[in-house]
Amino acid sequence: MQKNNQKGVTLLELIIVMVIIAIGAVLVAPNIGAWIPHYRLRGATRDIVSTMRTAQMKAVSQNMRYQVSFTPGTGENGSYILQRDSGGFINDGPMQLLPRGITMGTTLQNNNAIFNPDSTSSTGSVILSNAKAQKRILLTATTGRVKIE
Repeated sequence: MQKNNQKGVTLLELIIVMVIIAIGAVLVAPNIGAWIPHYRLRGATRDIVSTMRTAQMKAVSQNMRYQVSFTPGTGENGSYILQRDSGGFINDGPMQLLPRGITMGTTLQNNNAIFNPDSTSSTGSVILSNAKAQKRILLTATTGRVKIE
């Protein structure tokens, strides 16, 4: 007598698994679109804070003023760029554009966040928003601290 010890999946089992995966994908897909604006706002905030902290570190380490110059606007009309003071501010990196759907405004004087070699800075904030939420990046003059509210 021979033992029938075959292992594997039948075509029917494979089709059932594929149908279950397809149903799960259909249920999850509409929710992904709702997450995108949130992640764009969070990512844009994180990128601006990173650029501002880079300006602060470079100002101290290279003993010269640095600034982040902002162009308020929505989406690709809004931008910012890191600049150093060499008898006038010159670009120290590429211009960064805002993601689609993000609006930027500032309370900074002349829309510039200036960082000094003694770790002080200008004061003000950068406000980023989309249709559902708002983030504020606050700059403290006495310490040059960059904080997200």
